[in-house]
Amino acid sequence: MILNTPTSEDFFKTGKELLSFAWDIVAKLLVSLNEAEQYGIDPSEVSEEYWSLSQRHLTTALTITQQGVELAIKGRICAISPYILISDSPSKWPSPYNGSLDFSIFRTIDAQDLIKVHDTFSDTPFEGGFVDAFNNLREKRNTIMHSVSKSLEVTFNDVLSTLLFMHKTLFPNDSWARLRFDALKNSPSTELGSSELITNEACLELFYIIEALQPAQVKEYFKIDKKKRAYYCPHCHDEASRDYGDYEPKLARLTMPQATCNILYCPVCDDEYEVERTDCTKEYVGYCPGNVISSYGSCMTCGH
Repeated sequence: MILNTPTSEDFFKTGKELLSFAWDIVAKLLVSLNEAEQYGIDPSEVSEEYWSLSQRHLTTALTITQQGVELAIKGRICAISPYILISDSPSKWPSPYNGSLDFSIFRTIDAQDLIKVHDTFSDTPFEGGFVDAFNNLREKRNTIMHSVSKSLEVTFNDVLSTLLFMHKTLFPNDSWARLRFDALKNSPSTELGSSELITNEACLELFYIIEALQPAQVKEYFKIDKKKRAYYCPHCHDEASRDYGDYEPKLARLTMPQATCNILYCPVCDDEYEVERTDCTKEYVGYCPGNVISSYGSCMTCGH
C-alpha cells in the first residue's frame, strides 16, 4: 500500500510558493535600487553595475521559477493520476512486502518528460508557446546549475516575464498580484510585527515592477493601462500604514475612459470599487484637482 499520495493541490501550493520566492528576490532588488534616491544616490548612475552584481540573485530566481513551474505541471498530471508521476520500472520499486510505502520514496519523472506525459494523458495539452518557453527555461536552469557560463546573462525582466507568463498559463483564473499579497500575509516576518506593513510592501513592489514592465505586459498580467492616470485604491489606502513616513503608491485605474466612469480597479486587490465623480473639497494640501471620491469620503487623488 502506498501512503501519503500527493494531491494536485499539494503540488500547486508548493509551486506557487516557489514562484513567490523567485518574485521576492527580484522585487527586493528593484525596490532597493529605486529607493536609493532617498540616500542621495542616482539609480540611473549605478544601474549597470548594480544589475551586474545582482546576477547570482537573478539566476537563482530563474532556477526557482523553473522549479515552481515544474511542480505546477506535476500538479496538473497528479490531477489525472498521481501514479503517472512514478518514473522507474516496477523492477526498481521498493519491496511492498515489508510494510506500507511512502509515495515520496518513488522516483518521479524528470522535467524533460513532464510536457510529454502531461499532453499524453490530458484532454487539454499545452500550447506550443508554453512548451517552447518551458524548454527554454529548463535549458537555462541546467546551464546555471550544472555549468559556469560566461555568456548567459539573466535580466530582471527575464525572470518577471517568464514567471508571469508561466503563472498565467498554468493558473489562468488566478491573479498573480493577489497570490503575491497572500504570500506576504503568510510570511514569517508577520510574526515579528510586519503584518501592519503588508499592504504598503505589496503596493510598493508592484509599483516599481509595473514601472519596469512594458505597457502590454502590464495590461496582460495586471489588467490596467499603465499610461492612464493612477489613483489610490480605496481598500489599500484604508489598510496601509502611514506611520514613520510609510506610504502606498497609486496603482488603481478607472475601468473606462469616460469622465462619468465610477469604477476603480486595483491590481493588488484584484477587485473593483465604486467611487463618486465629484470634486475634491479637502484643504490639507491646498487645491486638489481630483474628482474620484471613495465611499469612505476620501479623495483617491490626494488621499485626504
